[in-house]
Amino acid sequence: MSKPLSKGKAKELNGLVEELMQHGFREAITTEQLLTQHRNMATVLDRIRRVEPKLRTTNGRPRMENVDHFTRWAIEQGGCTVENVRVAEHTEYGGLGLESTGHIPAGESIVTVPRKLFFYVTNEPRYRKLLELMPGAMMSEQGNIMLALALIMERFRAKSFWKPYLDLLPERYTTPLYYTTDDMGELVNTEAFLPALKLCKHIARQYGFIRKFVQDKVDDLRDCFTYDAFRSKPYTLQLTYS
Repeated sequence: MSKPLSKGKAKELNGLVEELMQHGFREAITTEQLLTQHRNMATVLDRIRRVEPKLRTTNGRPRMENVDHFTRWAIEQGGCTVENVRVAEHTEYGGLGLESTGHIPAGESIVTVPRKLFFYVTNEPRYRKLLELMPGAMMSEQGNIMLALALIMERFRAKSFWKPYLDLLPERYTTPLYYTTDDMGELVNTEAFLPALKLCKHIARQYGFIRKFVQDKVDDLRDCFTYDAFRSKPYTLQLTYS
């Protein structure tokens, strides 16, 4: 966990977040307008990232070095069963995946994951308090936001049960949230252009909106809710939320 921002830096950051939101809600229709809006928002986000504390979202080790610890944790602490497969690195696909270690008959279960290892938002006091503080409409319509915030809280929580799982996650993802403005320009005239722009704008506006609430009201997120932490959480994956 980093030290709180100075009053001067906090004021600067608040001004940048306001500027980001202004860009994010301006009307943009044509391709040139959409690209200009994206560039403007990306420029402000770069400035935001320079002001916000640099928080480590992993333990700093290569992902493969965390596999054995994660596997033991999943089996011994979580009750997961694993048969004839292992986690292996597949550089051609840019990440980790399952690799068979023996013959797998058709229809055989190779991995069983008990509910204890489903990451979902429980009724614990810290989550209940967050739900009470955040706008009800946002939480009821955007359950994935609450899941993202819960993941950030666990990432920076001392002695979190989920640390072996969080240590195995990538530091960054191959999504448009990490594209440069030049990369985004290469998508013009493709089917991916509008969805990519929409995703980046949506996440940026969510970040700005949420930050206004957590900075003064949520102790567990005040010093660890940053744009980089928010975009690095895999809350768009099929994780359980309830």
